[in-house]
Amino acid sequence: MMTMIKRVVNITSGIESVVDKINDFIKNDLKENEYVMNIKYMKDGSRLKTHEEGRGPRFETVVVAIVHIGEINNECS
Repeated sequence: MMTMIKRVVNITSGIESVVDKINDFIKNDLKENEYVMNIKYMKDGSRLKTHEEGRGPRFETVVVAIVHIGEINNECS
């Protein structure tokens, strides 16, 4: 049986929150007959993060998660 990619989703976030965004996508946007085939990460540079009280401005790493979505096919071959 050959598995094909149904769609690809790009999720961009800071490195500290990208996993939470992926989990939110799986929980809220993944359809009943779909599954995550693969996730690849790619560094997309850095950006200035707003500073917290008592800390100066700092940079955070921006990551793109490329999520490959497959579809469960219930047809008999």
